[in-house]
Amino acid sequence: MRDGSGRSQSAARIVHPGVTGATMLMAGLAARGLFKGAALVGAFVLIVALWLWDASLLTRAADANLGLVKAVTSLLPWDWASKVESALRMFGADRALLLTEGVALAKLIMLGTAYPFRRWRQ
Repeated sequence: MRDGSGRSQSAARIVHPGVTGATMLMAGLAARGLFKGAALVGAFVLIVALWLWDASLLTRAADANLGLVKAVTSLLPWDWASKVESALRMFGADRALLLTEGVALAKLIMLGTAYPFRRWRQ
């Protein structure tokens, strides 16, 4: 059921009437930015904790990522494959993939922790 402002009555009860759509948009963008920032910090914490626990796991993960880079670059033409692979090694793509995996794991941990406290929409 909608009220005069075009919002549903349940939303009108939760949000103050003076809050505009632009304010809600900015709040949503800020929340997403905070979530992504927390995931990045969480990834660094996970990597440091893993490094302190057993550094050889990080080396094995980076080697597996390097194998993934080699498999993908092998699909390129012969001349390009070696050039792209050396450029990716120079820029540390295997370590960057490790950070990306850490961010994904941190997001999964945060979402899994927050899931039981989620408010369900009606």
